[in-house]
Amino acid sequence: MKLKNYFQLLFLASILLFAVQSCVKQGPLGLTGASGTNGTNGKDANSACLKCHTTAIMDQKKVEYQLSKHFLGTTVARNGKYCARCHTSDGFKEITANGKFVVANDIPAAERINCSTCHNHSAFDFAGDTATYILRTTTPVALNYFNNTKTQDFGKINNLCVTCHQIRGMTTPTVYKNSADSIARKADPNFKQLPFFPLDLAKSLNDSIKYQVGQSFAVHDGNQSNLFAGTNGFEYPGKTYLRTWKHSGNECVECHMNEYNPTTKTGGHSLIVNEEQCVACHSASSSTDKIAMTQAAITAKITELGDALTAKKLFKKTVNAATGAVSYSALPSHDYFGVLFPTTKSSTLFGISLTTYNTTATATALVVYASTVKSGTDTDYANRIGRSWKYGELGAAYNFGFINSELSKGVHNPPYALAILQSSIDYLKSY
Repeated sequence: MKLKNYFQLLFLASILLFAVQSCVKQGPLGLTGASGTNGTNGKDANSACLKCHTTAIMDQKKVEYQLSKHFLGTTVARNGKYCARCHTSDGFKEITANGKFVVANDIPAAERINCSTCHNHSAFDFAGDTATYILRTTTPVALNYFNNTKTQDFGKINNLCVTCHQIRGMTTPTVYKNSADSIARKADPNFKQLPFFPLDLAKSLNDSIKYQVGQSFAVHDGNQSNLFAGTNGFEYPGKTYLRTWKHSGNECVECHMNEYNPTTKTGGHSLIVNEEQCVACHSASSSTDKIAMTQAAITAKITELGDALTAKKLFKKTVNAATGAVSYSALPSHDYFGVLFPTTKSSTLFGISLTTYNTTATATALVVYASTVKSGTDTDYANRIGRSWKYGELGAAYNFGFINSELSKGVHNPPYALAILQSSIDYLKSY
């Protein structure tokens, strides 16, 4: 009986062994293949990524960045269609992805500018082309000054900055309805708000031009690249304009991301220049500091030009009674629809009936652009020029805004800043 059980177990084992081999389907070994060539080792993530992405380094960068105007500025609040492109992270990502100048729609829930706004890792061979691999864009920039029909290459790293830090005039005209309880806004597609970009240097300085309410030659507070490159100022015929200087070959980050100083909280990702790194050329003494001297000289010229424009009744000068601060604003020669403003008090309604835009409005309702003149309430009538502007006058007013809005007070290119201010002053004093 025991022998019979033994043979039964042996038979069962042979069946199981056969079944296992059948499932695996393992055949006999084949011939030995040829040896492959030695490949290159892949990039070690510890050596590549951890140069920047350790906890300590990233925490420090965040501390620095939270000191910057990019972080502290009114970025998220400017999330409308025409501002979000540079004032929000979402908008900047959109325009750099699709090549458009404005975003498709308002972005109410937009994020403020952050690390991923400027940084986007596309590859990790940093020894090859670091800037392209770690920055969101390095391609030549479409220039708003030329209605985005021309591009310019400022250099890979600079192109990231110039995407926003360039002349950008007002982008959309808006009609305002004056009302006792609210101000309603409506776009007017027929009104050309930027008729002066690009400036027509072939025009005669004495050519007449209507400077109408709503029109603008404002450059926005961000035209640092234009001054740095020594371009797009109004250049008077026969005048010499130096475009380059000692620092023309530098990149933006060489000054705006120099070594971080924890005491002064400047440099690094704060984007605030650590001026202590400039002492080799720029003495710490205020009497010999070239930066302070440049800013003082340019500030004086801005004031001189503002006063000259005021004397010609092109600008209005205002002094803040509380602080003593002086400001200048251009005075339009014509209303929104090209009617010349008088230089005496008038009861004339400047504007047009709201029936043009709203068929239910009364015929006497008035459309105004921002703070446009209204019936009997114009406090500036005596200050107005009472004629069309000369094209050379418009150029002088534009140059005032070009340097005043650039905010560095000439530091980004002292020779060019001084030249366009002085030539504007000389022109206004020539007649």
